[in-house]
Amino acid sequence: MTGLLLSHIFVRPNEEYKFHWVQNALKKYLDLEQDFFIVLSGHGIKPPKYITDKCNEIFWITDIKENELGRGHPYFCIKGFEICQLNNCEFTLKNRAYDYIENKDIFKHNLLVTEQTDLDKKIIGDLLMYGKTDYLLNWWNKSEWDYSTNGLSNLYEKKFDNFSDNAVFMNPQQIGWKTFEDNSTDFWGKQKGYEWYGGKGLKNAIDIS
Repeated sequence: MTGLLLSHIFVRPNEEYKFHWVQNALKKYLDLEQDFFIVLSGHGIKPPKYITDKCNEIFWITDIKENELGRGHPYFCIKGFEICQLNNCEFTLKNRAYDYIENKDIFKHNLLVTEQTDLDKKIIGDLLMYGKTDYLLNWWNKSEWDYSTNGLSNLYEKKFDNFSDNAVFMNPQQIGWKTFEDNSTDFWGKQKGYEWYGGKGLKNAIDIS
């Protein structure tokens, strides 16, 4: 069984529409025909039954932890990885709760991150990753989180010595990484104009397949 950790979600009053984005993403994961153990981890307004019924386990608090926003949501990601580990998920795919992927090739790799990564800039993408659950949990939990900076910088500082040898990357188009955020169906980042860093310092998974 593969863990599917849906994270990076907070819902304020009058933002319940976010749950419809999550619902649409969950439907897309069914298309992958993967045996997922689905964990939703977030904060704010409680998820409705049409969401909780689709998940195997929920970790949720009603008070929004403001210090988590823009900092990688480490508290919720670590809790989610722990749940996947406790439920014997050898591997886990972590993604934002209202994003999804369309390419199953991601599951061929032992450790995969995205082009949000640039080792020269000392950043590693914190939104989407796939790897052994124990590895991901130990990585995120390796040391105290630095809340003065973002998740990308934290993950770089926490990376294990063999990270560059073991990890590969794919860009959103290669992964089929798309989002329902703001009712988009575009590749991640395009709807917001976010920079794609190119995965510098790592091999592209497509090149070694």
